Amino acid sequence: MQSVDGIHVIVRLAKLSVDKVLPAPCSTSVLYPEIGGNLHCFTAITSCAVLDILTPPYEEYSRRKCTYYRDYPYSSFGSGDELIDGKEDEYAWLEEIDAPDDLYMR
Repeated sequence: MQSVDGIHVIVRLAKLSVDKVLPAPCSTSVLYPEIGGNLHCFTAITSCAVLDILTPPYEEYSRRKCTYYRDYPYSSFGSGDELIDGKEDEYAWLEEIDAPDDLYMR
C-alpha cells in the first residue's frame, strides 16, 4: 500500500513492453499477452478512430473481467528495487479502479 496526497492506495508495478506511434494509414496491430496480461492505452495525436476488439468478450457473469487502472509514474512511490535503476521510464505503478462512467462497449 502506498500514499498519494495522503490517501492510501494499493498499487502494482508494471513494465512497459511497447510504446509506439502508429501513423495513418497503418496495418492492423494484434496484442497478445505473452506474460502477465495485456494492458494497453490509446492516445490520439490527431482525430482518429480506433476499433478495439476484445476476445473472448469480457463478461462479468462469465468471470472474464475487464480491469481498469490509473497509472502513476515510477517516481511516485519508492520500491527499494535496485534492478531498474536508470530505467524508471519503463515502469509505472497501477491502481485498479472502477470502469469509467463514460465507457461504452457493445
